[in-house]
Amino acid sequence: MSRRSALVLTPRFPWPLDDGGRIAAWQCVRAAASEYETTLVSLVPPGEDRAPIPREFQERGIHVVRVAHRPPAVFSAALDGLIGRWPYTITRYQNPELSRKLRALTAEVRPSFALVNNLHLAPYVDDLNGVPMILREQNLEHLWMDRYARRLGWTPAGLYARIQAKRLRAAESALCQRAALVLAIQEEEAAQLRKLAPGVRVEVLPVGVDLSRFVDPRPVEPPIVLLAGSFAWRPNVDGAIQFLRKGWHRVLARIPAARLRIVGKDLPRSLVTAANKVGADPVGYVETMSEEFARASAFVVPVWVGAGVRVKITEAMAARVPVVATRLAAEGLGLNPGDHYAASDTAEGLGEQVVALLLAPASRAEMAKRGRALAEERWSLESAARIQNGLCATIASG
Repeated sequence: MSRRSALVLTPRFPWPLDDGGRIAAWQCVRAAASEYETTLVSLVPPGEDRAPIPREFQERGIHVVRVAHRPPAVFSAALDGLIGRWPYTITRYQNPELSRKLRALTAEVRPSFALVNNLHLAPYVDDLNGVPMILREQNLEHLWMDRYARRLGWTPAGLYARIQAKRLRAAESALCQRAALVLAIQEEEAAQLRKLAPGVRVEVLPVGVDLSRFVDPRPVEPPIVLLAGSFAWRPNVDGAIQFLRKGWHRVLARIPAARLRIVGKDLPRSLVTAANKVGADPVGYVETMSEEFARASAFVVPVWVGAGVRVKITEAMAARVPVVATRLAAEGLGLNPGDHYAASDTAEGLGEQVVALLLAPASRAEMAKRGRALAEERWSLESAARIQNGLCATIASG
């Protein structure tokens, strides 16, 4: 008996697994392919639509459709974000060729549902030929924009961001109401979505982590503190620079030989300069995080703007690396400060928490043990796949 089909849309191709957005999107594709004949449709930079299909997709029988996309110029998108149909962050993902592809695909394949990743692609609901849309919200877009606006203050950029937050809230409400099912990444955001779009079914689909990717820890001496993320996202850059300027010297004052490795793609010159000034290592992109986690004694997450969940925290816990983070960074993961991670909401406090962990090997080991146990309980790929497919089945059967 042939399997039913499913369509999965992502704003970027979910490979390689080099940032939280791609990891979360790959989770959706992987889970869908375990139960359905799955077609993945992704926007990619021009030229990448002709690149070889990764082996991981071929082995799972995933049909891949990549649509070349060049975002509109910043000024044009910014203007449309003020007076056009959609706010700025959604406008940047509008692509007539994707609309044509989706109309043709849904007419030919008639999938049981379209699992649409991120609000950015939700306007394509009009091109699905009546196929029910399941909207995967990796974070509340209007919430993180509102927090970003407040961080910027009453500057021109801050005023623009405030306008965008208001427009995103309206768009998020309207687009969620077009969905047959909305999947939030954490319970707090699910509750807010239920208020934002009354009557819409909203469920929680937690992030999934491939626990097998992480080797046993073997921290080195002098100790390494790891700071990792995608630095194409501005709040990660701002947070890292703030920690370098105000927090890292607290660590060096007590543990002069300690090393700070800054790992992630799209490392900007401003962050490299700030790292070099204090003797940190601006490593940049690495092929795999497994070895970075294995050698680290602590993982620090200095983030003061954001929404959703920080996938790198779940990965660090899965890798048995103690986490030091702001409460906002740990938001939505159900973690207890002092038990599952060390918390502070200032850069100086994060530095002090790093020192406390580095000077207490027994406490560090106990926190690492609790983190791994929590990852196994809550965030395994298999658990996330069961939840996703169970929820999607209720729409497919309808």
